Amino acid sequence: MGGRIGRSKACDHQVAIKVRGFGVQIANYSLLEEITEINQQLIDTVVGISDEDADSIAAAAEGSEGTVVKCSYSAVAVSPNLKSQLNSALVSPISPLRLLIPVNYPNCSPVLLDKIPDESSKESEDLSAKAKSRFRISLRGLPQPMSLGEMARAWDLCARKVIEEYTLQYGGGSFSSRHGGWENCVTV
Repeated sequence: MGGRIGRSKACDHQVAIKVRGFGVQIANYSLLEEITEINQQLIDTVVGISDEDADSIAAAAEGSEGTVVKCSYSAVAVSPNLKSQLNSALVSPISPLRLLIPVNYPNCSPVLLDKIPDESSKESEDLSAKAKSRFRISLRGLPQPMSLGEMARAWDLCARKVIEEYTLQYGGGSFSSRHGGWENCVTV
C-alpha cells in the first residue's frame, strides 16, 4: 500500500480515534490506510469512520467491539435536475451503510449494523431499501472473510445501479446506460 513512507510494521499499533461516553473507539493504522486507499479508488462512495453516538450504541447492541465505519453514496454523475428530485420529499435518498469493523479484522468480515431488507422491497420507492437489498444479495458472492474494500465496492455498485434505474425512469442515466459499455481500445 502507498503511504507507508518512513513507517515500520511496528507502527501498525492501535490508535485512539475518539473518546465517547460509551468508551474509546479504536482504529488501527492499517484500517485508516485501507479507508484512504478505498476512497482514492471510488468516486461516488466515501468510506469514513463514524462519529455518531447512535452508531456506537448499535455496535454495542451487536455485542462486538470495533470501529463503526460508514459507506456514504452520493451520485456525483447525476444531473443537477435529477439530484434535486432525489433530494426532494418524493424519494428517499440512499442512507449510508454502517459496518462494524471488529478488532480482529481482517481475520473476520465487517459486521452489518443496518437492517437489510429482503427482495420484496424492490417495488418500493425507498432507494435505500432497494440498494441494501441488492447489497445483501451481492455479499453472497464475496469470498470469506470479506474485506472492507470488497464490501465498499459492492455497496458502490449496488447503490449506483439503483440510482441508474431510478434516473432512467425520468429520462436520465449514464453514458454507458444510453450508449453501451466502454471497450478496451487495446483489444479492439
